[in-house]
Amino acid sequence: MSKGDKKRRRALEAYGTLQRAATMAATRVEDAVHPFGLSASQYGVLDTLQQRGPVHQQELAEALGRSKAQMTAIIDALESRGLVRRERHAVDRRFISVYLTDDGRKMLAEAAPARTDAIVSLMRELSGDQRARLTRLCRRLLRVLDPSEATPEDAADDAAEASSHDVSDDGDDDGAEDSTADADDDDDDENPRDDTADRSSAS
Repeated sequence: MSKGDKKRRRALEAYGTLQRAATMAATRVEDAVHPFGLSASQYGVLDTLQQRGPVHQQELAEALGRSKAQMTAIIDALESRGLVRRERHAVDRRFISVYLTDDGRKMLAEAAPARTDAIVSLMRELSGDQRARLTRLCRRLLRVLDPSEATPEDAADDAAEASSHDVSDDGDDDGAEDSTADADDDDDDENPRDDTADRSSAS
């Protein structure tokens, strides 16, 4: 197998694993808010309004990665339950802002702990170093997908990754991956993970 073929294979494997993990993680977290009658998107709207205050409907759609039609349906459902309310701009009636109601704040306060517990339980399966590296890698992908996601921490992230034991794409021997994995296993055996510390860092 040529180096080019190996690069393509590794890229496809990495993307497939990332996509599957993200989908399954999102499903688990969404399951945590279902008992409160909320979908993940509905929770996202409530949480965004709590953090930002009144927000234009289009801005909500952009923030949560939903189309205008999808966001309209999400807000319709929340408004029908009295969790949010819409108000048109006093001058330009085309602009609609969305407000969190008192009932919406109460619902968010009730659902948030369950969602947080689901996330912490999932991320507890990774060590503190693994969580930190996962965050760095996701930030790098976000910068590729949307340069506006760049943050002051990017330089530190790049430096940390440069000093890590990444397998180079230019490597022409799959054994390099195997030896790296073996080294990781040895490190875990010599330095067993402290679950108590992990739980504390994840909180």
